[in-house]
Amino acid sequence: MPEFTFILAGVIIVLGFIGNYLFERRGIPDNLMLIMFGIILGPVFKVIDPSGFKDIAPIFSSLALLIILFDGGMNLNLYKVLDESPKALLLGFLNVLISMAITTAFTSIILGWTPLQGLLLGTIIGGTSSSIVLSFTQKLDAPERISTLLSLESVFTDAIVIVVSITLLDLIVEAKSASLIFVSRMIVSALSIGVVLGLICGVVWLKLLSSIKDHNYDDILTLSVALLFYGLTEQLGGNGAIFSLVYGLVLGNGVEIGAIFRMEGIVDIGLIMRKFMNQMSFFIRTYFFVYLGLILFIENQMMILYSVVLSLLLLFGRVLGVKLTSIKDLELQKYNSLITFMMPRGLAAAIMAQLVTTSGIVNASLFPDIILVVLIISVIITSVGGSYLKRKSKPEEKIMLDLPPT
Repeated sequence: MPEFTFILAGVIIVLGFIGNYLFERRGIPDNLMLIMFGIILGPVFKVIDPSGFKDIAPIFSSLALLIILFDGGMNLNLYKVLDESPKALLLGFLNVLISMAITTAFTSIILGWTPLQGLLLGTIIGGTSSSIVLSFTQKLDAPERISTLLSLESVFTDAIVIVVSITLLDLIVEAKSASLIFVSRMIVSALSIGVVLGLICGVVWLKLLSSIKDHNYDDILTLSVALLFYGLTEQLGGNGAIFSLVYGLVLGNGVEIGAIFRMEGIVDIGLIMRKFMNQMSFFIRTYFFVYLGLILFIENQMMILYSVVLSLLLLFGRVLGVKLTSIKDLELQKYNSLITFMMPRGLAAAIMAQLVTTSGIVNASLFPDIILVVLIISVIITSVGGSYLKRKSKPEEKIMLDLPPT
């Protein structure tokens, strides 16, 4: 019934708009409303059969990752990114490592899993979701340095989660072992390829844009280039998420990049392209949250309890990671609460959950149950924490959660 499909598609977009409006006005989490709508459509009333999305889920997830990171990159300040990258990498690596340690201990003691299985699950749920973090930091009006730090952490952990998880999954499937050096080389290689291709593609496209400026379809063509090179980056063993971020960063800072490389005739991508990408990001993000609700179906009810406990342990672990990262950094220490709450899991975890399901490893069926519940609980923590901070903030004094006036 195509009519019903169109009606449902329209309802989802309207709900996304209403949710976005309520978050901006009242601090009511929009992502939770969309996830709940997905749960109602799928597991509760079975209006939509989630199995129908099995084949397109990886493509949809990758498309969402590409567009949201591209949009996020265009809205980042180049010099802030260069300043905050080391700190963001430290924060990302610490939280992934802490997650791996906590999850391995938890699954070994409670579920009787092997250490390698625990490490795999800990890696998958160890990173923050760039799509959710980017939207929350924008809506919370976070200081630029904190927003950049959190955005970069989420992008870096997306890459770390995908690369390390796939490496560990291959090791489990093939019953192999690998050294820390081998895994580290895999991560560095994937990140490097993504950065280099993103930079080259962005600079070349900046130059080409100057010859087609003011054309009606330059924004669509720019997005098509992102799609093309995202796929190429993945084929070459690089990380498409990092490519998307760097590509967007270069285009969003075209004037500065042009000055660095002494390029003449470089055009600013302008407000129209930024608005176009923001709308694309909103569109994809809205459907992604509904999709998460659709695929949530847990047969083993104890997994819900285990996942809730694990989520709370990850929250305490993030407190430790944030404190270690902010040592001797007074500005970050003032924003510890905000940084701690920004711990949602999302696209990377959802993608890996489906890859593990089809891998055939021991306990493969339990991975998506735990991952999806942890994902939703972490989004709830972020949403409630973000709403709390938004309500507690005092715009007239420009104060947020024990922060001095700026």
